[in-house]
Amino acid sequence: MSFERTERIIALPAALVEAVFPQLRAQFGEDLPDGQSTVRTIGAHWDDVAKTCIRAASFPQTIIATPLTTGELAFRCLWQADLAAVFDAGQISGARELTLDQLMTLDVRVSIDPEPTDQ
Repeated sequence: MSFERTERIIALPAALVEAVFPQLRAQFGEDLPDGQSTVRTIGAHWDDVAKTCIRAASFPQTIIATPLTTGELAFRCLWQADLAAVFDAGQISGARELTLDQLMTLDVRVSIDPEPTDQ
């Protein structure tokens, strides 16, 4: 299995997700265990606290989109290594990596109290 060992957050324009993910899965997908069966996937999650075993993640069930204030959707998982290299090379138009702080700032579900103003 050639999946990264560090979770990464990748953001894509929302309009591209439905078109891009099936193509990426077809090109880079690998079969991973998921309970009693296997799933062809481009992402995974740790299956144990010690981080010794990974389990298949599937879009949209366990690779869950986080809507961003920019109109993008962010996805967080252990990515298939060849796909991660494609992300790193900038070969997927509009894809970008986010830090956890960036995700928290851009997540539409996180309410941010405005700064107090002097009246």
